[in-house]
Parts: sequence; structure tokens; C-alpha cells
Amino acid sequence: MNVDEMKDVREFRAGAPKPDRARLAEGRNRLSGAAGRGRKHGLRADWRLAAVGAAAALTAVAVLASGLGAGGRSGAERTVPAATRTVQGSVKEVLERAASAVERADPPPTPHAGQWVYEKKLSASPGVWPETAAGQPEPGPEPQEHWARYADPRFENGKEGDDRSLRERLRFLDELPDDPAAVLEKVRSYYPSGKGNPESEGEHDMRALSVLFESQPVPPQALAKLYRALAAVPGAEVTDHLVRDLAGRDALAVGHDEKGQKIRLEILIDPRTYRYLGDRWIVVKDYKDSFPGADDTPDRPWKAGDLMFQNALLATGVVDHKGDRP
Repeated sequence: MNVDEMKDVREFRAGAPKPDRARLAEGRNRLSGAAGRGRKHGLRADWRLAAVGAAAALTAVAVLASGLGAGGRSGAERTVPAATRTVQGSVKEVLERAASAVERADPPPTPHAGQWVYEKKLSASPGVWPETAAGQPEPGPEPQEHWARYADPRFENGKEGDDRSLRERLRFLDELPDDPAAVLEKVRSYYPSGKGNPESEGEHDMRALSVLFESQPVPPQALAKLYRALAAVPGAEVTDHLVRDLAGRDALAVGHDEKGQKIRLEILIDPRTYRYLGDRWIVVKDYKDSFPGADDTPDRPWKAGDLMFQNALLATGVVDHKGDRP
């Protein structure tokens, strides 16, 4: 990793709590094995870290281990009895409404070389480390700001694997076909899972799509195609009630369900404007994580309904200089 890349990572993580040894153990075990598979098969543990840079994989262990931001306490809201919060329609019906609405929206400004994409978001891992080393609950998450170079030569040199610049990702989005099944085929090819990866097709589709949803600013036509492709993911379903995202906003939650699944990745969508709000990872089956080689790290039991990670996009825009705000 060169000096500029290290500086980018430090700035992105400014204000996050420093991880202790116990915290690092879980992230290290989760990402080290997956990063090793990524070097061999072209797939990283979490493609959302791609914008940080290919050489940042080891630093990413600490990023994920430190909770992707302070550990917030937003509830999962798995059960909401109020009838006004009920979501009507199948996943295809809901996402067709979303697609039809967003494709009529005015397109955002198109970035050009030399510009930066600004992002403000909340990230938290309330279910991963519920208490600090001192035994006290962690404070709520603080908004994090990040500036990504639109045309970043570090990710356009033919050696980036599945790390691609925003310019490359937005060009890919502009070229998506109309047919949802064809979109999924292109997405799977663009972000291949690699041999030996234990992911199912549905899990792979959800992770790949989550990266593209985060590739702001997504053109309206491309966002509509992503929504229709999301509805075509094997096992796709929409939660039958609105949930709250990390920022406290109402959201439609779209994930997928299949036999043997332990963790459900959900894409969160505004139920009125149908804009993308963020995502969250929820445990759907009781299980236990163990950490071979980390003798001082106890097993981590997970219960169905536990929230692992949450991300809420608060603002985004195109600016002329790093440090500018839209």
C-alpha cells in the first residue's frame, strides 16, 4: 500500500474507536481467510471495501474489526404490529413500483475526470461487539464523510481485479440490459465468486448488487434495472412491514431466503421516494462463530434476529475537490 492509499484509509476511518485485541480477532478471522481466497479467485470478503484499494486488504481487517464505525444500538424491528406499516405486494410488485418511480426521476449530475464523489453515511455493528473492553455500551455511531476520486488511476490499471474505480462501475451500470435475468448474469460476471466459494447464487447476487447500489450517483435508468434484477434474485423477498434503518428512517427491506442460510443481507429502500438508503446484515439462524488460533477469544454465539452490520447513506454528491461538500 502506498502513502496515498494509507492516507485515504486513515481519513475514511477518522473518529472510529481504536480496536482492542479481542475486537481484532473476529475481523481478522473473517477477512483473512476471505482475502486469501480473493487473491486466488478474484473475490474479496466484502466488495464494498473495493473503493479503498486492492492493497488495503490487511488494513480492511482492522476496519471491519473496529465495527465499521461506532457500535450503534438501532433495533432490528423484526415485528411491527401497526397496520400503517404493513408492506403490500410481492417482492416483484414492490420493486416494480420502485423501478417505475425512479426511472422517471431527473438524472443526477454526471461526474467527470478530476472530480470527486462525496458520501456521508452511518455505519455500525451493534450485534458484533455489544460492549466495550471496559464493559460499557458503546456510543451511537457518528456520521462519517468520505471522498472518492471518480477516475482513480490506481483502480484503472488493469491489475485491480474486482477493485474498480467509480468511473468503471458507473460505465458498467450505463450498459446494463433491460432483462433482469440478463442483468444478473452480467453482474455475476463482473463480480465473480470464484471456485471454492461457499456462497449460494442468491448470496452472491445480493452482495454483488449491494456494491452497485453503493456506486453513487446511480443513474435513474440503471437504478430501475437494479431493482428489477433484485426482484429476480433466487429466493428474493420483501419484509412484510417497514423497518427502521440506522438513521431512524422508514425503509423497505429486501433480502433473500433459502435453506441453510445463516445471515440475510437486506437492501433498504425509501418507501416513498424509492431511493436507496443503505443495507443491513441480520442473523436468521442460531449459530456460533469460533476463532481457531485465537486462544483468548471466546466463541461468539449468534441468535436469529441479531443485527450484525448496518449502513445508512445520508448524503452524496459530485464535487470539484476533495474536502468540498455538495
